[in-house]
Amino acid sequence: MRENGFRAIGGLAQKLTSGIAREGGKAGRGASLMRLKADWPAVVGPELARMTRPDALLAGRGARAGKALRLKVSGAAALEVQHRSSQIVERVNAYFGHRVIDDVRLVQGVISAPPRAPTVQRPDPAVEQDMARRTADVKDPDLRAALARLGARIATGRRGFLLGGLGALAAMGLGDRAQAQRQFLEPLPGDHVLGKPDAPNVLIDYASFTCPHCATFNAAVMPVLKRDWIDTGKLRLVHRHYPSDAIATRASLLAECAGPDKFFAAVDTIFRTQVQWMTAPDPGAELMTVLAGLGVGEAEAQACLANDRLLDKVIADVQSGQALGVNSTPTLFINEQPYGNPGGIDAIVAILRQVGR
Repeated sequence: MRENGFRAIGGLAQKLTSGIAREGGKAGRGASLMRLKADWPAVVGPELARMTRPDALLAGRGARAGKALRLKVSGAAALEVQHRSSQIVERVNAYFGHRVIDDVRLVQGVISAPPRAPTVQRPDPAVEQDMARRTADVKDPDLRAALARLGARIATGRRGFLLGGLGALAAMGLGDRAQAQRQFLEPLPGDHVLGKPDAPNVLIDYASFTCPHCATFNAAVMPVLKRDWIDTGKLRLVHRHYPSDAIATRASLLAECAGPDKFFAAVDTIFRTQVQWMTAPDPGAELMTVLAGLGVGEAEAQACLANDRLLDKVIADVQSGQALGVNSTPTLFINEQPYGNPGGIDAIVAILRQVGR
């Protein structure tokens, strides 16, 4: 597990989900590139981050069939960066947890100031000891150690409640765990629900804003679901956050910032403009520009990004997804049954007609 500090809940989601779907194709490469841009100083270190910027992830062609990371580099530093290319390959692959690139290709360009690397705050020794005690009953040694480390980081940032929930869930028997899971299969207090309160069918959607398949769901499935099922009073749709990286976490917090009345409008806006802000030089700043039309100004957005209550909501969504075994996005639950990503609107409508109430 990578320990670069508590990189918001995007880092948490990566640490706690071993089966997150690996990106593929152009959309997947775009999401991976966005993550690299956001976390570049933490991936390669401040020295290399001052000289380089991720520019593109390239599919292999011809004799050089391996996948490559194209790096923008200032001319004076090109030779040094070339000598350290194997180190960059190793660090990038370690960051993703699997082999993403085989080579680095350099292009000259102007390097602007790098994004500020997250500050790692050392947990208090007493907090570390307390977390070790609280996870002592977790049988799996790797899980126990990971929960203790992560819990100490979170508690230092006033997020200690999460470890208690996850540690308790891990230590439960199968019967108790199933009972705990059932509570998450219905709308919860604080959930964002689209549809009439008495609609008989419930669809819960776990989504990440940097997930290209989630954007496809929003564009191709949601309009038909809304027209034929939600607006007609037959379906309630519950959106839950399951961010897969730091920028997705930022997007979740900014969607929350729009407020309950504009939340689903913010979700739609973020997904419709996904390519725009994900490929921007500064995706986080571009997100704020995208949401300005919904009344989320820069000052308000910055306040929301630092709002513990909003982050706790995102954490709670991830926690519920973990309890239900979510390991990719989008993941749908329809009338308490898991369906993963069934595909297009025809497949989802077929399920609703089969299990509908």
